[in-house]
Amino acid sequence: MKLGAWRRGIVLVSCALFAMSGCVRRTIAISSSPADALVFVNDREIGRTPCEVSFTYYGEYDVRLKLDGYESVAGSGTASAPFWDFIGADLVAELAPLNLESRVEWHFDLVKAQRSPTALLERARSMRGIVEGAMPSAVAEVGPVEPVGEGALPPKGSAEVPVPPTEAPSDYPGSAP
Repeated sequence: MKLGAWRRGIVLVSCALFAMSGCVRRTIAISSSPADALVFVNDREIGRTPCEVSFTYYGEYDVRLKLDGYESVAGSGTASAPFWDFIGADLVAELAPLNLESRVEWHFDLVKAQRSPTALLERARSMRGIVEGAMPSAVAEVGPVEPVGEGALPPKGSAEVPVPPTEAPSDYPGSAP
């Protein structure tokens, strides 16, 4: 009989500890300037800024923002784990009678859209300059290649790709007689 009362006591204490155990809440708060931009995180629509979304895993997330009259923003945001949410410590944090919150805040500044063709060309030129500046200067220009006869292979080291004949032989199935 004493053993049954002892078991009931353990069950009651376990239930009380379980009820007192805390939880960890993980949220990402996203804001933009100006507000009211439509937010997508990992291609899932979240809402309009300012907004919050719960998350489970720390790491890098793809983020897109859209707002009429402004350039769309496509980038990423990183959610880093706090000191108490690493392997081992996270178990203690979950079981401790504490309510912990991991809050990550991301802010994006939107740029007014430029609709004029001149501004678009200027942006394209600046992007071209950035890309060309990033290319290694050791890349050699490929000069003009002399044409080769039909069916012949191009000279060794040339950039030309042989083109197959456009007409099928007369004995080829499906060719016109």
